[in-house]
Amino acid sequence: MSILGKCPYCNGAVISKKFITNAKEIKLYSCENAKKEYDESEQYVFTSDSTCTFRVYSNAFLRWNKRSFSENEMRRLLSEGQTKVRLHGRKGSKEYYKYVVPNEEYGVTILWDEEVESA
Repeated sequence: MSILGKCPYCNGAVISKKFITNAKEIKLYSCENAKKEYDESEQYVFTSDSTCTFRVYSNAFLRWNKRSFSENEMRRLLSEGQTKVRLHGRKGSKEYYKYVVPNEEYGVTILWDEEVESA
């Protein structure tokens, strides 16, 4: 577990944790104040003492053929308010860059309308 920066919403520490799901290791970047647990109906919900909702899984961009959102990309997002990511088309052939910014509901969101210089 390592601290990556300050939460964009509450200034808590954003930490990185590794875990395994579906036989794949992924990372969860989450504010120390965004705590979740399983409730009695087996739903994964924020705890009663949770005061923030910032959480991003490293596989958030799999739909765009980006295998992992790295710790360096998360550090840049937290320090600069945005980061540039490299995405790929459906067949993996076309490569393009987009900015990613924090999003309260989804953790992060891609700015599709912004043009980005490659590399």
